[in-house]
Amino acid sequence: MKSVKTNIKSALLLLLLWLGFLGFIHSIKPLPAGVDYRSKGYCVSVEHIDFLTDLTYKNTKGETIHEQEIFDTILALIDNAREYILIDMFLFNSYRGKAENVFRRLCFEVMARLVEKKKLTPSIKIDFMTDPINIVYGGSKSRELELMRAAGINVIYTDLKKLRDSSFLYSPLWRLFIQWFGNSDKGGIFKHPFGENEPGVTLRSYLSLLNFKANHRKIVLSDNGGTWTTVITSANLHDGSSAHSNIALKITGDFCQEVYIAEKSVAEFSHGKLHDVIFNSWVGRNSDKNNCTHLYLVTEQKIEDELIRLIKDLGPDDSIFMAMFYLSDRDIIQALLKAAQAGVAVRIILDPSKDAFGREKKGVPNQPVAHELVKKSRGKIEIRWYHTHGEQFHTKLTLIEKQNGTAVAVMGSANLTRKNIGNFNLELDVKIIGPSSTEVMRKIKKYFHRAWYNKEGYYTVDYKVYENRSFIKTFLYRLYEYTGISTF
Repeated sequence: MKSVKTNIKSALLLLLLWLGFLGFIHSIKPLPAGVDYRSKGYCVSVEHIDFLTDLTYKNTKGETIHEQEIFDTILALIDNAREYILIDMFLFNSYRGKAENVFRRLCFEVMARLVEKKKLTPSIKIDFMTDPINIVYGGSKSRELELMRAAGINVIYTDLKKLRDSSFLYSPLWRLFIQWFGNSDKGGIFKHPFGENEPGVTLRSYLSLLNFKANHRKIVLSDNGGTWTTVITSANLHDGSSAHSNIALKITGDFCQEVYIAEKSVAEFSHGKLHDVIFNSWVGRNSDKNNCTHLYLVTEQKIEDELIRLIKDLGPDDSIFMAMFYLSDRDIIQALLKAAQAGVAVRIILDPSKDAFGREKKGVPNQPVAHELVKKSRGKIEIRWYHTHGEQFHTKLTLIEKQNGTAVAVMGSANLTRKNIGNFNLELDVKIIGPSSTEVMRKIKKYFHRAWYNKEGYYTVDYKVYENRSFIKTFLYRLYEYTGISTF
C-alpha cells in the first residue's frame, strides 16, 4: 500500500513538473517569423495621411450622437478597389452579447460589399484574415464568412497555437489534455458565449476560450482605384461594436507594402497564403523631405518598446496625451509615473470598464489602475473617463508633444496590457513622427481636447465619478494581469 501511495505521489510530481515545463516553454518559445516587428521609416507627404474618428456622445441637448468616419471610409475602399483588397479583422461577426439592439449591422454590410465586389469584378483578389473567436474556436459556423468563401474570397483563420501562451496556470492543462480533441460546429448543449439567440456550442469551445489570446489586428488595405491606401484602426467590423468610439489612420502610398509583408507572415504560419500582389505604382511617394511625416509599422512587443523609449526621453514641459480602452501593463504604468515625477504633463482618457455588449463590467482593470496613477503621482497625472452609455471607448492612442515642436503619435489595435504588448497577442500599430504643426498632429490633439474639455458635447466626466479605491479590485487586476487569466 505504501508503495502505491509513493507511486501516486511520484506520478503527480512528474505531472506537475511536466505542466510547469510546458507552461514555461510555451510562454517563451520563438515567435513565428515576421512577428514582433518594427519597420524602417517611411517619409509620407502630410496630404497623404488622414486621422479618422468614430465618436458616440451626448450633445448639449442630451441627444445621442454617432459620428462615423472609419467604417464609411472602409466601405468606400472596398467599393473603389479594382485589383486587390486585404482585411485583417479581430472581430467580424453579428453577435451582440446581451444587447437588445445594435447601432449598425456592420458585419453584414462589409460581407455584402465584398461579395458584390467579387461578383462584379471576378478578377479582383480579396484576402480576409480573422481570429477563430468568430467561429467560437471551431464550435460554431459564421454565416458571413461562409458566404464570402463561397463567393471566392480567400478566408484565413489565424493559427493561435503558434503564438505564446500568456496563462501559465491554465494553458499547460489545455495543451496537454484538451487541444487534441479539436471541436465541432454541429452544435452543443452549452449556451453560445457571444449571442443570446445563437445555437449552442460544445464544452470544447469554452475550454478554448479560457486559453484566450488573439489575432487582435485591425487593418484594411486596398488599391483604391489606383492609389494604394491603408487604414490602421482600433475599430472592429462587428455589430456589437458598431457604436464604439474609435480612431484610425488612413495612409496613401507605399507604406502599404509593410502592412502586406506583416500580414503575409501571419497567413503563412496559419497554413494559408495571401494572393501575390505587385505594388508597382507607388501613388503618394514623397520626395520632399521638408514636407513629410515619418511613419513606422510596429507590432506586438515592439509597441511597448517604442512607447517606453519615447516616454523615458521626455522631460519638463513635454506632454503625454493618452486615450486608451485598456491600460494595465506594469512597465507602461511605471514609465508614466516616472515621467510625471520628471515634470512631464500627463493626461489620460480611459474607458471606465463598465460596459461590454449589454453586460456590466466591474471596473477592472482601468479603475484600480487610474487610482494607482493618481495616488502615486500625487495628482500630477490627470485622468478623465469617457462617458459611455452601453458602448465602449475603444480608442488606442498615445500622442507625445515635445517642447522642441516635435510630436509623436502611436495608434492602432493595441491596448496597453501585458497580453496585448507582451508578445502574446498579434497587434499592429503605426508610429508617426513630425512637427506638432502638421495637419495630422493638430487633428489628433484636437480630437483629444474635444473629449477632454467637452467641446460641443458631453464626452468625458471627472476622475472622481468612477474613482475606485477597492483593494479587492486592485488585487484582481494585478492577478489577471500577471497570470493571463483574462481577456485583457
